[in-house]
Amino acid sequence: MTDRIIFANTLRGFAAIFVLLSHFLGIFWIMNPAISSLMGVPKLENLPNLPGLLSIFAEHCIVAGQFGVGIFFIVSGLVIPFSIDPSRKLNFLRRRAWRIYPVYIAGFTFVMFSLYLLALYKNVDYRITLADTLAHFGVITRAPFGVTRIDGISWTLEVEIYFYLILCVLGARALNFDFKRFIAVIFFIAIVAAVTFKVKHYLIGVQVASGMLLVLGLAYHALMASRITLRQLWIIQILVTCLIPILWLLVAEPYQYTLQWMSGYLLAIAIFHLCYIFRSRFTDNKILSHMADISYPLYVVHALFGYAIMYVMVEHGIGPLTAVAAACLAAYLMAVIIHLVIEKPSLKHSKVKHLRGATA
Repeated sequence: MTDRIIFANTLRGFAAIFVLLSHFLGIFWIMNPAISSLMGVPKLENLPNLPGLLSIFAEHCIVAGQFGVGIFFIVSGLVIPFSIDPSRKLNFLRRRAWRIYPVYIAGFTFVMFSLYLLALYKNVDYRITLADTLAHFGVITRAPFGVTRIDGISWTLEVEIYFYLILCVLGARALNFDFKRFIAVIFFIAIVAAVTFKVKHYLIGVQVASGMLLVLGLAYHALMASRITLRQLWIIQILVTCLIPILWLLVAEPYQYTLQWMSGYLLAIAIFHLCYIFRSRFTDNKILSHMADISYPLYVVHALFGYAIMYVMVEHGIGPLTAVAAACLAAYLMAVIIHLVIEKPSLKHSKVKHLRGATA
């Protein structure tokens, strides 16, 4: 890894931690009737309160979660151009598929199995059909089949996959964006997002608008490649920073957590830029580098699996901190297993295929 992007990898490790804590210290507690319904079990009775400052964090957990998601998007926009060979578009998609699908299918299957065990434990019907599960395996195949999202987190993967497809179509043009094209693309995304907010579901509008963060990541790559200046990056960044509140506050329908969602994205933009400025001071921290390495399997597996663990523990009268700690440990261990057994071999396989294709 070059010194130029060590800072980005470090941020990815931080982002993984923030997303996990947002779910385990926040979402599970403030949205519990909905979370129980999502898992297909009765709501918890006498849900305990989080102690002290943790209750304050829980009330603002969407900020932490969307900060992590925002960082993931910007980092993806920054690093993906390093993987694109405009002359080998299908090879790029093949390697992305090997990166995404084996881990997601394995993680999603494990999560569904954990929900099946939870249903057995509660003596209720397991309501997730095989067709629902298979529709999720393709990630972007879920919506066309009219299947409701089960895991609650795959919306970000849908954004990433469509981003890859668009980059593949654009090819070298996307890698050679100048300042004017960046501005035009950001305005185009904002217009499409505005229309989507009005005629489609709120989350679909969010997905479209999130494309601005991916393009912002591309702009950072363009700065590193000297295709734009630092001043031009500032203009691009200010434009995105202004369009986010315009879309969320003036265009989208009011939503309970609009301010938090928007604030998380804006915080991600600010922190990413601050870390970019001081990127030369970043060293390869082993802990954060490890968290970055397992960030994808952790993201896939942690939410519903961890919720199921906390559900059972809380129902048995175990304190919230112990339940959260157990969920964190279990999710971490499962992510490490998937990383070692599924992700690393898949990445190795994709690289071997890439080298064979390059020498063919």
